[in-house]
Amino acid sequence: MNHKPIKVLLVDDEENIRNLLRLCIDWESLNMEIIADATSGTEALDLIEELGPDIVLTDIEMPYMDGITLSKQIMEHYIDTYIVIITAHEQFTYAQQAVSIGVSDFILKPIDPEVITETLKKLSAKITEKRNKLTELEMSYKYIKDNALELRNMFLNGLLAGNLKNMELFNSLTITKALLNNESYPFQTAVIKILFDTNRYTVSEKQIILDNCVSSIEEAFASIKNLYVFIDVHSHIILLGSTKETYLPELSERVTKYLKANLNWAVYCGIGTVAAAPHEVTSSYQAARNALKLCYILDEEIVFNHNLENPESHPNLLGDNPVDQLILLVKAGLNEQAESLSRDLLHSFLQEDLADINTIKYQAINLLTRVTEALLQTGIPAASLSTSDLSYSQLIGLKLYADIEKYVLCTISELAQLMSTVNGNRLNDTVSQIIYHIENHYTDDSLSLNSLAKHFFINPSYLSRIFKKVTNKAFTEYLVELRIQKAIQLLQLSNYKAYQLAQMVGIPDPNYFIKCFKRVTGISLQEFKGQTLKN
Repeated sequence: MNHKPIKVLLVDDEENIRNLLRLCIDWESLNMEIIADATSGTEALDLIEELGPDIVLTDIEMPYMDGITLSKQIMEHYIDTYIVIITAHEQFTYAQQAVSIGVSDFILKPIDPEVITETLKKLSAKITEKRNKLTELEMSYKYIKDNALELRNMFLNGLLAGNLKNMELFNSLTITKALLNNESYPFQTAVIKILFDTNRYTVSEKQIILDNCVSSIEEAFASIKNLYVFIDVHSHIILLGSTKETYLPELSERVTKYLKANLNWAVYCGIGTVAAAPHEVTSSYQAARNALKLCYILDEEIVFNHNLENPESHPNLLGDNPVDQLILLVKAGLNEQAESLSRDLLHSFLQEDLADINTIKYQAINLLTRVTEALLQTGIPAASLSTSDLSYSQLIGLKLYADIEKYVLCTISELAQLMSTVNGNRLNDTVSQIIYHIENHYTDDSLSLNSLAKHFFINPSYLSRIFKKVTNKAFTEYLVELRIQKAIQLLQLSNYKAYQLAQMVGIPDPNYFIKCFKRVTGISLQEFKGQTLKN
């Protein structure tokens, strides 16, 4: 059973209403907690993006963005969030609009604690059922063993393997027509791995859980077109989507969080590159598997294959042996881990009774050659590898194993440090492009982390991490500070009113703008104007 508190966000421009809701409901008995409150729809959207509430209680009539508009945006971008509208207006049109966009309930003021409590109990039951559904091994899974389903999975796994021969066998399937239709390109693949307790479940039980997960994902995201969910030959859950209809990086993050919230195990996800045609899907899949390996190495739940080389250019990268793992560590610029694995590999050579020092040298040279060749295939110029002696003349002249080990570890360390610098430069370039885009579009009130991630074709979590790593600021904090700085520049030109400044810098709600202004500058807008006029 999942007993995590259900998160609630209150949205009302009246402080008394927000306080009343806090006091009149026994939130603890409902296993709920109020995580924040907002005075406007604009502020609410920022909080939803940051905190991810399960339930939003909102008023309808609020300045600059009413509750209906807010609800529409929530339903479009956060389908797992339930919305309850509380209003003093009993018009049928309001209720009709609320129902049409998927609002869970429509409650009239004055606030009746019993009515709201009953509504919250119903929502709590729905949320709890959804959370527990994936963890119930005894849950009967409706698996239909018919030819169509078997052919569908054969077709999808054939697509991943790059086996496009004999596709006429699948021509009768609807999925074949959809995936091979030009209008559904491009494609992208995500690979999800659930780390089971190996001693707790049998192979058949794991398969049942995986089947349940696929069924639950399909049910939870049934409204999304061009999304195919299935299991590959390695017992990974695969998401295959057409990016014209489905933004897979964002969806993959939501699915991963969904599974993690409902399961008791670690969940990792690797997101592949974009494939422009069916024969390129295998490259996207292999890139996603490569990214999945980096999840374990970097201890990240989700890794987007960004600035990694095409896996076809280096098929050995897809293997599971220690040398392949060393190549990944060096490419990721993880110096300490790469040195440690190199030392283990050299020790394993000794354990194989390779007493002949020349044989040890051969193995060491072979190891370093594999690593340097892999780096060259990523586009790193050979001249950049001059820090390591690629002729290995110094290594060949060594007499002792200890000296050979020291040489290998130093070379691996230099290569990892080089890749760390290269990766950092790539990261800075990406963030520089993002900042340039923000500088030119800060007046757009729809600018958000999700819209930026979609524009640059990367997933929001990855964008959030690299942005903070380079700027030392969260995206929302950076954007708000930029907008306030632009507002201050505008005040140097004219004594604009708050609502004018708010509109001009991309914050449509002047009350929220005033709060942001004080948070950034430390003084109120009126105080700032007073100081400016004195000067």
